[in-house]
Amino acid sequence: MHDKTVRLWWLDSVIELSELIQTIPKAPPLYLVGGAVRNAYMGGPVDEIDVAVDGDAIAVARYVTDALNADIYVMDRERKVARVFVKLGGGVTTIDFASFRGDTLEEDLRDRDFTMNAMAADLLGDPFALIDPLNGVSDLRKKILRRCSPHSIADDPIRVLRAVRLSAQFDLKIHPETVTDIRRHASDLSKASPERIRDEFFKLLGIEQAARGARVLARIGALEQVLPLGAAADDLSLPVAERMSSILRAISSKRTDNTAAAFDLGMLAIQLDRFRASLQEHLSQVYGNGRTHADLLKLAALLQHLGDTGSNGGRTSVAAKVRKIARSLRLTREEERRMAAAIGNCREILERKSWTPLDQHRFWHRLSECGIDAILLGASIQMAKQGGAIKQDEWLQFVERAISLLDVYFHHFDEIVSPAILLDGNDVQRLLNVGSGPLVGRVLSSLREAQVAGEVRSVAEARSFVLRHGTEC
Repeated sequence: MHDKTVRLWWLDSVIELSELIQTIPKAPPLYLVGGAVRNAYMGGPVDEIDVAVDGDAIAVARYVTDALNADIYVMDRERKVARVFVKLGGGVTTIDFASFRGDTLEEDLRDRDFTMNAMAADLLGDPFALIDPLNGVSDLRKKILRRCSPHSIADDPIRVLRAVRLSAQFDLKIHPETVTDIRRHASDLSKASPERIRDEFFKLLGIEQAARGARVLARIGALEQVLPLGAAADDLSLPVAERMSSILRAISSKRTDNTAAAFDLGMLAIQLDRFRASLQEHLSQVYGNGRTHADLLKLAALLQHLGDTGSNGGRTSVAAKVRKIARSLRLTREEERRMAAAIGNCREILERKSWTPLDQHRFWHRLSECGIDAILLGASIQMAKQGGAIKQDEWLQFVERAISLLDVYFHHFDEIVSPAILLDGNDVQRLLNVGSGPLVGRVLSSLREAQVAGEVRSVAEARSFVLRHGTEC
């Protein structure tokens, strides 16, 4: 059961936890399990820690909470599961304590999802020694993802999504028997809670290989279970998601010399560099449960075909379709709004070949920062449509339009996007001898556009404009 040929690599925070655990009087057997052990073997980061307890896990969690002045949240009293948020190693570490699933550690590990996650380390003994009854290390070395038992997937259909994510994330081949099981139980995802589906799907969207994972989900019939309205039905959706992932990677701090080697992505990445810090800040915005804005854009790319219409009525239809998907995944209203804005407006960047300052103003005034998302989604669609046959002139013209729009937003905001209006509402009311109401707002909007277009440059010209056009608004 112990693999003496393998030594685990732990951060100081885990060693600190192990030393604390060993001070618990008459502590029951405690084991590090799951992804933390896998990452310790692979040399990856250990952000979340799972501890399996041969006894009352909540009691152990309370002891750790008191000893480290941490915070505790009891997740399931009946199954004895508790989460502790503790400051270790200079940051906040999440530790989940759970009582054994079964009577022994081996029974607990066999009840888990995949062999790569069914490894353990003894917190009260030698935490550097690997406990590996299901040969998870052997599977990792062979680059195989294998379920722990014949009923692993049936026990929890969410493992269908997790299998695809782990295989894409760690470049693993899914074992044939496991493939059979995830195909068989893909339709059972409908039995899982929307919140669990959302969280696991966004974990997939959060990895660099998200588009590859989405393609596998579509192939096994699981993507249609996650996203209603036939999100995978459009032949362009998966290629767009792949291009979006490439663009986001080129913008990110993880970009390498090889990231943007292709002509189309390379040219876009070079031009985007001047906005890179601002774009990274935009994409790093976080919604509920750690979902980032970059992940939301990958989802928008999968759903891009919902915006394949150009009328205002079409935009309303887009909003309704996106609302249905957003609510099925239990997304926030803000996520819903921003995804609908990106999908509903991205084709304007593709279709409008010439942009005047007034066009640019109206675009940004209507969309604000959602315009950034529409531009990135438009770029993903343009790249996907061209495929391997890049039309250089057409692509360079698109890049020029996109960069010009972004330059206006980031560098000329006060001049074009939201210039200070030369008159205020009180001025308009006095000039037109009217009270407050919608008319005043329309007049101010028209005046702002006249300033952007260069038709009005002074207060005197603004007054003249209001007197001439006020009643027409």
